[in-house]
Amino acid sequence: MRQSCTTSPRSLEVIVGSQDGWYFVRVNRRVDKCPGYANFTALEFDWFELYAVSPEGKLERYPYFP
Repeated sequence: MRQSCTTSPRSLEVIVGSQDGWYFVRVNRRVDKCPGYANFTALEFDWFELYAVSPEGKLERYPYFP
């Protein structure tokens, strides 16, 4: 079964930042990177996942309220 671009890693963008020894990882869905989608096409507004990585390397989903 073929996977749609909008639900594949091809449509994802990752941003990494750090502060006080912690890393914060934000994963954005960017359907505009998929062929055939216009820049104004939005299936969801500001969809993202946010994770925190401790100085010891423990990964946890970071709580947020979009």
